[in-house]
Amino acid sequence: MDSIVLTSKMLHDIRNSLNTILGYSQIFQDEDDFCEDQRKMAISMEKAATKIINLLSSKKKEIVEDATQKNSLLKEIDKRSLGSKIVIIDDREENLSLFRDILSPYNYDIQVALNGKDGLDIINNFEPELILLDVVMPKMDGYEVLKELKQNKLTKDIPVIFLTAKDTAEDIVKGLEEGATDYLAKPCHPKELIARVQTHLQKARLFANLKRLMEESFHELYTPLSIISSAMQMQELEYEKTNYTQMSLAACKTLQNIYDDLYYSISYSNKIREKSIFDFSMILNQRVQYFTLAAQSRSLRFNINIPQQMPVLLNQEEMERILDNLISNSIKYTKENDEIVISITKKEDKWIFLICNKVSKEINISKIFQKYNRQQEEIFGLGIGLELVQSICKKSDISISAEMDSELFCMKMELPQIK
Repeated sequence: MDSIVLTSKMLHDIRNSLNTILGYSQIFQDEDDFCEDQRKMAISMEKAATKIINLLSSKKKEIVEDATQKNSLLKEIDKRSLGSKIVIIDDREENLSLFRDILSPYNYDIQVALNGKDGLDIINNFEPELILLDVVMPKMDGYEVLKELKQNKLTKDIPVIFLTAKDTAEDIVKGLEEGATDYLAKPCHPKELIARVQTHLQKARLFANLKRLMEESFHELYTPLSIISSAMQMQELEYEKTNYTQMSLAACKTLQNIYDDLYYSISYSNKIREKSIFDFSMILNQRVQYFTLAAQSRSLRFNINIPQQMPVLLNQEEMERILDNLISNSIKYTKENDEIVISITKKEDKWIFLICNKVSKEINISKIFQKYNRQQEEIFGLGIGLELVQSICKKSDISISAEMDSELFCMKMELPQIK
C-alpha cells in the first residue's frame, strides 16, 4: 500500500511544479516586448509540460483504479503465483525432496541443484522468480552464491530466502546485509515455508510492476523535461536571464531530484552498494553547483568552508543521494535572501559535516526523519528525502542528527576518516 500512496503523492506534487512552468510559458507568449523566437520557445515548453501533465493524469487514474480494486488485485496475484518458477539449492537430497513435496500442491515450476555452481547455471537459464538457498554447502556456500547473484544485473532483483540451521543473530544479519530477502531456520514448518514463498512471490510481482511503471514514467517524462530545460537555456544564451527562466530551470531540477529519489528508493533494498575511495569535497562542490539555480530562484547564497580534498571510503552514489537531499531540503526551508552554510571539520577519527540555515518556522526535530513528513505543507516535495537519507546512513554506519537552535536549523553527519 505504501507504493500506491507514494506514487499518488508524487503525481499530485509534481503537478505543482509543472504549473509553474506552464505559468511562465504563458507569460512569455503574452508579453509584448518578447520577440517571436521567444514565443515559439514558450509554446514548445507549454506543449512539453502539458504532455507531462496528461501523462501523470493517466497514471494517477490507473493508481486510483488499482487502489479501489485492491482485494481483487491481490487475488489475481495469488492466482498468477501458481506456476511461478522457483529454484531450490541445497547439498542434501533429502532436503530437496522434502521442499518439493511441501510445495508441489501449488503447481510451482521447480528446479533443484545440489551445489552452488550448478544452482547458478540453472538460475541463468531458468530465470526463476524466487530462490531458496541453503547457507552451509561445500566448495561454494550460500553467501558466495548470493554475491554472484547480486553482481549479475539479470539476477540481482530475484528474491532469495536463506535456508539455514545457523540461526544466530549474527548469521541472520550477515545474510540480510548480503542481500537476502528473508531466511528460514531448518527444520522449518511446512506452513511457514508455504507462507514465506507465497508472500515473497507476491512482493516480487508488485515490485516488478512498480519498477516497470517508474521506468516507463522516467522515459516518457525526461524527454519533455529536457525540451523545457533546453528551451530555457537557449533563451538565456540568445537573450538574457530572467526570473522566468531561472524559476523554470529550478523547477526542472526539482522534478529530476524527486525522480532520482523515487527510482533509488524502489531499487535500494535489492542492490549491493560497493564502497570505493573518492574525494568527498569534489562531490560536494559538484552537488552544490547542481542546485545553484534552485538557490538563486529564492535569492539564496552558499557559504562553504570545507577541506580542499577529503578522501573517504564510502559508496559514491549513496553519498550523492544524501547530499542532494540535504541541500534541496535547506533550499526549501531557508529564509529568502539568506545563506546556507556548509562546513566540514576534523574531530578525532571522524569528519564532521554540517549544513545549517535559518528557517522562518520552528521545525519539529522528532519528526524530521519520518516518511512523508513535510514541515510546511506549502513546501513542494514528497517528504521521503530525509527518511531515505537516514536509511542510507544507518546502513553505512554513519551518524546523522538534526539540531534546532532558535532560528538556526542544522543537519549533522559524522563520516569515517580513512585510516
